[in-house]
Amino acid sequence: MTNIQRNIGRRILARTSQADKFERLIKLKYARKIGIVYNMHDMPIEHLHKIIHHFESDGKSVFTLGFVDDKDIDNIGSNNKESYFCKAELNFWKIPHGNRISKFIQEDFDFLINLDLKGTNELQGISTFSMAKTRIGKFFDDFLFAHDLMVKSDSQEAYGLFIDIIRHIK
Repeated sequence: MTNIQRNIGRRILARTSQADKFERLIKLKYARKIGIVYNMHDMPIEHLHKIIHHFESDGKSVFTLGFVDDKDIDNIGSNNKESYFCKAELNFWKIPHGNRISKFIQEDFDFLINLDLKGTNELQGISTFSMAKTRIGKFFDDFLFAHDLMVKSDSQEAYGLFIDIIRHIK
């Protein structure tokens, strides 16, 4: 049943129309606001802090949204720059929704960096719905609609994918 749910969810995401973008692509050095989406299972906290520090040391504001593959996240603290969502905030088709999700996708990020390693509806849905000026993530044939720029990466870890993405957008 789960594969059927995910396949139908992917089709629903593919039919989601993206907002027209009229802004020119800016260089990373001119970006001021960065969003990062990731799976907590794939991202050791020290790697997340390195990524955040990479941008904040250049004077950029960084906001993160981590997916927790659990039914609730009562034991995880959030703040205004770090948010989390869990299975309770997914619909039947594994597409994210809810207040935390809405707040994040409505942010006017210069860059949204999606560190999804496996091509899941949970994380690709965030990119699909995001109002970010430029959405960047790993190349997945099934999610060509979710990003403005996709990077081919053989990395099996989120930090390696981040390094590959940064190499392409500098």
